[in-house]
Amino acid sequence: MKQRKMKQIVFLSLMSMLLLGSCTDRDVYQGGGEETGKNTPLKPSEVFDFSMMQQVKVNVDYGFTSDYYITFDLYSQDPMKEENDSWIKDESLSPVYSAPTDKKGRYSGTVEIPSDITEVWLYTDYLGAISPVKLTISNGEINYNQSAYIASLQTKTRGTTTGGHNYLDDWMLMPGVDWDGYGMPNNMEAALSAPPAEILYSIRSTYSNISGKQIKDLHPDWLNNNTTSEIKIIKDTELSLVFVASSASFNNTVGYFTYKSGTVPTPETVQKVLAFPNASPISKTDKNTGERLGSLLCGHEVKLKYWNEAEQKFEDKFPAGVTVGWSLQANAFKSGDILKGIGIRYSYSTMNYDNSQRVVALRDGGTDQIVAIGFEDNVDFDYCDATFYLKIAEANAIDPGGPELPPVDPPSNVTTTYKGTLAYEDQWPAQKDYDMNDVMMTYQSTLYRNVVSSKIYKIVDEFTPLHSGGTHICGFGYQLHNLTPDRVRSIEVSGPDGWKIETDQSHPTVILFDNIKSVLNQKFTVTIELADVELSQVTPPYNPFIFVNGRSREVHLVNYAPTDKADKSLFNTSDDMSNVDAGIYYITRYGEEVDIMPFAINLPILNFSIPTEGVKIYDTYPDFIEWVKSKGTSNTNWYKNKK
Repeated sequence: MKQRKMKQIVFLSLMSMLLLGSCTDRDVYQGGGEETGKNTPLKPSEVFDFSMMQQVKVNVDYGFTSDYYITFDLYSQDPMKEENDSWIKDESLSPVYSAPTDKKGRYSGTVEIPSDITEVWLYTDYLGAISPVKLTISNGEINYNQSAYIASLQTKTRGTTTGGHNYLDDWMLMPGVDWDGYGMPNNMEAALSAPPAEILYSIRSTYSNISGKQIKDLHPDWLNNNTTSEIKIIKDTELSLVFVASSASFNNTVGYFTYKSGTVPTPETVQKVLAFPNASPISKTDKNTGERLGSLLCGHEVKLKYWNEAEQKFEDKFPAGVTVGWSLQANAFKSGDILKGIGIRYSYSTMNYDNSQRVVALRDGGTDQIVAIGFEDNVDFDYCDATFYLKIAEANAIDPGGPELPPVDPPSNVTTTYKGTLAYEDQWPAQKDYDMNDVMMTYQSTLYRNVVSSKIYKIVDEFTPLHSGGTHICGFGYQLHNLTPDRVRSIEVSGPDGWKIETDQSHPTVILFDNIKSVLNQKFTVTIELADVELSQVTPPYNPFIFVNGRSREVHLVNYAPTDKADKSLFNTSDDMSNVDAGIYYITRYGEEVDIMPFAINLPILNFSIPTEGVKIYDTYPDFIEWVKSKGTSNTNWYKNKK
């Protein structure tokens, strides 16, 4: 069928829009009988709305002290997978909710997620936030306070020993250094030392393990002649190394060495000094046992000391004329000891067995007192297996040459995508067979939210007619029932001919087709620009409905009101037991196996198996009965268990 795309601009109201396409009025089918009067409308206390979603209060507090806002996701399963010796996000999974924090890392709001979810994984790839964190939904709430979470993990320590850990004899320890069983060194500074927010944004963006966005792809010029590996000291200064993040599956040991500037170092002529026994974050766990494997937080700082080879002593300041290099013992930390692992990696390329560059160091051009450092521990060369930044105490103390850390803007928007399947009975107001497959639609709706204002400014809806099991001529549309027309700036629709935007409605209403049989398996995409509205006003799938044998006989989800074009006289005729005055719509008393039944349901999955034709839905899905009898509190995943 011919595709077309047209955009309509909405000025304060939709009344000025032109109708696109047409819908021929037909005689309204009146159902299986006249109003009998023998049954009274349902009372609110009797009604279950057949929703498969739950309202959950979400309270997140990352406890940031600087103006640093981030975005986070909630997943229904662990979103991380191991690939090429790194932990990366499984892009095949979709979050059930996404949101931005305020500038102090706080978020509080009510979200709608599927009812069968009892635990979630809080995920973010923004630096300074522990991720992922498994959380339980308790009493309708999800609560996360990062400070309290860290405290709970730190109580599970195995203790610090004195001189009881082994390490490789070609490494040197700074005076008095020891560490605990997780690799937390005892010379860590007491306070966290997080860099400015703009540095964290830049490090997160630059040191990426997302394919196509990695340094090796975007900046091959940085991987040439050690141009971004070494730090040349031109003025005596103190140095500190600060942990930022790690995506590695290895437990790596990180240290440093120095050599005279202008000379070529070799493994035999440098002395490696330990900085971090285990460069693993506190959130890292063994996926099989759940055991914690790391201890570091973004901002953990170790002050480095210069090893004066000539005088055989450590000094607080690194002198002018030396260059600082970096070393990483790959997968070396185990049960408190530093072992050989899979070998040593140096920042100076010719020191490595394969002559590869293992470190990318980028200075902050604004201050020249911060250098971001990313390590590569194995073969994928994403340079985010361990990321740090170097704090330089004195201004103008390092050579200003070499690449700078690219500036990156803070996040501007966050998207949340809702997916599901809508299933309708087209016989309303009569009951008939209740196979719930007369009209079936899949939808995928993405909401765009401004991070700063937290308002929704755009929605993109994709609807696909999946199945037509009925004999009547059925159309489909949806209404943004919580918005007035002036909150819509524009509507753009692409898809088969016949769609229209209805202008004579109290709320913005889009009709996608008049006859499902002519558009089966053809996708409609609707892009709506909004005048910054609240999430609660545009929660998908909004108010979707079918209309049967003409525009006026509408069928909606339970307790969703008809549009202005619906024939209201059909309520309480035949088998319909709506109570319009109480806001109860499109429901009936049933009584054979369940007390009440709907005429439409919204299922929070895309791959819902089509119910068997002519067979009641509770015979196709046996758990449906107990779900309805419990009013949605049990058998919440009934739609996943087909007979």
